[in-house]
Amino acid sequence: MEIALNGSNWQTEADFIEGVLAGVQAPSWHGRNYNALRDSLVVGGINGIEPPYDFILRMPTSPTSEVEDAVRYFMDRVSDWRAEGAALSARLA
Repeated sequence: MEIALNGSNWQTEADFIEGVLAGVQAPSWHGRNYNALRDSLVVGGINGIEPPYDFILRMPTSPTSEVEDAVRYFMDRVSDWRAEGAALSARLA
């Protein structure tokens, strides 16, 4: 499923992660870190929207370095998870 994330209000890594969680309709108890994201995005069975995921990330106009780093890290993890056979992708809009 295509999941468009609008990062216009992202100022921190936490904002970015919250955006990803909202995009997949994660439950309120979902962990706010990349290990928890891996579990729900790769393994599945946790979020309101299940894989496959096609994330389309729209960066803020003037992103903070923290947001840039978080998005880059997420994109790298998505690449790693795809190599493990996960049904997900991510790209910048």
